[in-house]
Amino acid sequence: MFAEGYIGIAGIIGVGKSTLTNELAKALNFEPVMEEVSGNPYLEKFYSDMKKYGTIMQIWLLNHRFRQHREFIARISLGKIRGVVQDRTIWEDTIFARMLNQHPEKIISDLDYNTYLDLFDNMVLRELVFPQLMIFLDCSVETAMERIKMRGRSMEKTITADYLKSLQENYYQFIEEMEDAGVRILRIDWETFKPTSEVVRLVHEYSLKPSSFTKWVRPLRKPPQETKAQEKVNV
Repeated sequence: MFAEGYIGIAGIIGVGKSTLTNELAKALNFEPVMEEVSGNPYLEKFYSDMKKYGTIMQIWLLNHRFRQHREFIARISLGKIRGVVQDRTIWEDTIFARMLNQHPEKIISDLDYNTYLDLFDNMVLRELVFPQLMIFLDCSVETAMERIKMRGRSMEKTITADYLKSLQENYYQFIEEMEDAGVRILRIDWETFKPTSEVVRLVHEYSLKPSSFTKWVRPLRKPPQETKAQEKVNV
């Protein structure tokens, strides 16, 4: 099922999600739900040592977004707010975990990745609802890198073009999975910023499109024997 009044903004680091989240929420008289960057105790450590902090940061993010999600869905259902525009949804958490697991250096091991997916299933799939509409902002890796440089967050200085390219590829796969699950997807070329009024028009247009929810399609787990074999190779 989906929650009416729940809009998610998706896209790679640096694409411009936060700015649109605030502007679109204001235009729709919704509440913005922002990704908590300054309050994440692992983010800076993660960019310094991804292998050491990759798994624990993904768990922290999952827990944080799970709490956020339940709170604003309850407020929408009780009529306390009209709706929300969220900067990166809980559904996107699996993108980063999968990418770190597929990394040549196995930033997240197969064992940790399977455990993470079990946790995601138990926390998310049994309780959470899909957004009424997910807006996917797309731009080139080069543009994202330039925007990251311009906003000047010290912890993001170590982000490479290869990292963003891998993230982008995983986002494309994720968007296809969401479409397969029946979620309405509004894709917008964000190489150059569009007027908020144009995005509002598209939101109203796409929110009326039919949707048919099935179930979340998540990455397959690796068989236990394959995981053990891989661990022996890495030792």
